[in-house]
Amino acid sequence: MARNKLSKCGCKTRIISNKVQNLKQDCNGVCSNPLYESPDVLSITAPLIYDEIGINLCTTISLGEDIPTTYPTAVTAKAQVLGVDFTYGDENVTIEEIAGRPNCYLVTLTNITVTFAVRLYDSACRLVGTVFPTAVYLPSDTTSETYDEDTNPAGVQLEIFAPYGLSYALGATPTEILNFIGFLNTNNYVTQGLNLFAMAKVLYFDLTDGTVSMGLTLVLQSLYFAGYCVPSAGKICTPKGSLEEADNSRCMNFVAGDLLNLAIRPLDLCSGDCDCNSQDFSPAYEGCESNCGCQTCTTE
Repeated sequence: MARNKLSKCGCKTRIISNKVQNLKQDCNGVCSNPLYESPDVLSITAPLIYDEIGINLCTTISLGEDIPTTYPTAVTAKAQVLGVDFTYGDENVTIEEIAGRPNCYLVTLTNITVTFAVRLYDSACRLVGTVFPTAVYLPSDTTSETYDEDTNPAGVQLEIFAPYGLSYALGATPTEILNFIGFLNTNNYVTQGLNLFAMAKVLYFDLTDGTVSMGLTLVLQSLYFAGYCVPSAGKICTPKGSLEEADNSRCMNFVAGDLLNLAIRPLDLCSGDCDCNSQDFSPAYEGCESNCGCQTCTTE
């Protein structure tokens, strides 16, 4: 960094970035005339995952509506996790630094309430409706209807490497937090520190009683932003969509394309034997190739 004393006050120092200082050429510096074209190397800030660990859970949940009456044609279902809610403290989520191991933390997950978007489809794979059920995973109460000792226990403890520390919530005393990455406008972002995200899979859909066996993957990550230089292959080339209607696209392509041309070879130019009995394609069609007078179509 270059430093210049301000002319009017010796108590302040102006610090110029190396980029500006190195490319400063009187009135033609980057502050007056920015550089153009594509760089060979990009300086980026990227969220880097330092450690992660995941678990699989499963329980049967109710879709919360009279599914057989409302969606009688539904035969399959697909699920997406929208959000996860939890509280901190005993019998809930806790985050503890491991004694004697300042770069690792023990995260206890208990009483995780998950909100799903479940899409229902008929036998022709047409969407017939979407419902938004919730269910408790890792319930601390072993009498809960979703509790199962093997597939959805009362809680789990996950140890994770988080060398640069945790995120905090402001308050009278800042407290450590676990950020959930979801698909709602309130949770679809990452933070530095510990992040949790989830994926769901419908293992079985029962139309009669309106329930699904819902598999859930929970992934805990430690993540921090860091600056990197990466090679650049240029800007993204965004494909342009066509406004042509599908029924007219072939006709439009033909009208805008090349003229037809007679391409069948005279017989005396043919060398070797050919069996053309089963071939009746015109060489005027795109993709048809002549093979000793026999036209074969490689595309429709």
